Amino acid sequence: MARFDFDELFDQDYLHFYRKFINYEATEHEVDLIETLCGIEEGTRVLDVACGHGRIANPLAEAGAQVVGIDASEFFLERAREDAAERGVNVDYRVGDMRELSFSGEFDVVLSWFTAFGYFDDDTLRKILRAKLEALEPGGSLLIETINRDVGKLTTDERPSVKEIDGEFMLDLGRYDPHDGRLYVRRFVTRNEQKIRSLEYFIRLFTFTELRDWLEQAGFVNVRGFGGEGEVYRLDSARMILLAQRP
Repeated sequence: MARFDFDELFDQDYLHFYRKFINYEATEHEVDLIETLCGIEEGTRVLDVACGHGRIANPLAEAGAQVVGIDASEFFLERAREDAAERGVNVDYRVGDMRELSFSGEFDVVLSWFTAFGYFDDDTLRKILRAKLEALEPGGSLLIETINRDVGKLTTDERPSVKEIDGEFMLDLGRYDPHDGRLYVRRFVTRNEQKIRSLEYFIRLFTFTELRDWLEQAGFVNVRGFGGEGEVYRLDSARMILLAQRP
C-alpha cells in the first residue's frame, strides 16, 4: 500500500484552505456537540488523538476538561500551545504517533475528530482502536467523527474537488477503490503565484455498520451512530459520528 508524508498533508496550506470548515463558529458548534454526546463537564479527562492545532482541545479545556492532546505535527502543536496560552488554559500537548499509544485506563473520553482516523492499513487501524479502548477507564467513551461514505458520489475514476480562497487554489483528484475501501487523492496546491505543489494521500472510508463492527470486535459496546449535527445517523447525513463505550 502506498505511503504518504503527513507533514506534507497537514501543514500551513491545510489550515489556509480548510479555514471555513474549522472557523470559530463551526468549532463552537462541534465542541457543544462533543460535550453533549460525551457528557463532558468540569474535571472530565479527555484524550484528543490527532489534536491538530488545538481547535477542539483548547475549548474543551476552557469548559473545565482535563485534556491531553497528541499529534505527530510539531507545527500544529506549536499553534495549539500558542492558542492555549492566549486563552489562559492548560492542555498537555505531546508529540506522538497514534500507532504508539500506551495509556491504560487514564481517560473518560477519547476523541478522534474531523476525519482523524483512516490513514493506515486495516491491521494498523484495528490496533489503534484497541489502544484507544485501553486508554479509557471502564465506562469511558470513544467518539469518532469522519466522512459518511454513503453520502458521497464515489467513482473509480478521478473526480475533481476544488477549494478556492482569494484566488489561491487547492485541487483534489480523488478516486475510490472498492477493493480496499480507500479514497486515493492527488492534491495540487497553488498559492501566491508560486509553483504548483503536489502530493498524494489516501483515507479509509467506512459505512456505519462496518466501523460499528470494527469497534465491537475491538471490545467496545453500546455503539451508536449520529450525523454531523448530532441527529440519528441517516444515509444522507453530511458526516458520520460513532459513540462507543468501554465495558
